[in-house]
Amino acid sequence: MIRFKHTIFTLATAAIFTLGCEKKVAPIDNFGVSVNFNAGNPKNLTGSIAINPKDSIILDFTIASSTEEMAVIEIQKNGARIDTFNVSGANKMTFSGIKRYMSDSIAGDYTYRVFARNRRGVFIGDGNKSIKVTINPDFHFWSFKTMAVPDSVAKTNKSFFVSTTGDVLSFVQGATNSALIDFGYFFDTTTVGAPKHTIYALGANKFAPHVLTTWTRNATVFKKSTSPAFSALTSGGSLRTAGLSNLATGATTTATALAPGNLVYFRTAAGKFGCIQINFINDFGAIQSQSNISIDVKVQK
Repeated sequence: MIRFKHTIFTLATAAIFTLGCEKKVAPIDNFGVSVNFNAGNPKNLTGSIAINPKDSIILDFTIASSTEEMAVIEIQKNGARIDTFNVSGANKMTFSGIKRYMSDSIAGDYTYRVFARNRRGVFIGDGNKSIKVTINPDFHFWSFKTMAVPDSVAKTNKSFFVSTTGDVLSFVQGATNSALIDFGYFFDTTTVGAPKHTIYALGANKFAPHVLTTWTRNATVFKKSTSPAFSALTSGGSLRTAGLSNLATGATTTATALAPGNLVYFRTAAGKFGCIQINFINDFGAIQSQSNISIDVKVQK
């Protein structure tokens, strides 16, 4: 029994001693390297910034070491090396450099970092500094928008689409907003086979109960295609390239016989290129007034 008490006392004493002698941990970056991002040009990166795709950016920097000579200066973007400088001359403790880049075309966050390596290629510091560049998207992406088959009485089913805002409007709403509308949707019951589920420019309206003679009827054109894939459209530039290629021939004012998985490239009256992806169609057969279509839309800003 006495031995048991002694053991507990010893463990408690050790715990108190450990707590009383807490070890001080040096900062992670204790290399004595400093990095300064210089101002002087509107394109110079000096801190986190949000810009547009393919904007010009400049890294104008001075890096200094107080502990050992620098041999190589490396620039990384998102952890991958994009440039290096060799440090030459008598003074290898300070280095200044300038690099000009074009920012990415794909929206997102990109981190730039400048750091030094010694003559053995070992990292010796970055001053705990990095710059985040956020690329703003230059296109709209409207996901899972539902367009309903138009109804002939109340005319409140939402069957018109505005690509600049992602709004889906009914005939009642569209009457005072027709200049904003890029296309409509209806189910053709007059034709055997195609066209059935149809997207159309307002000038090609086939739904008789919707009288659009007093509306602004924007001349959007369409073409069904299979490439490039919807997921590959990651910028306004890629939408334009794909649109120019697909709509160069065979563009019409309607896209008919739509089915899940179809892609429809389009160009608005304002000259903006876009793509519609058909997600799914709820087809209620005889009760067509309850049918609807789900779409994703990407379009240039």
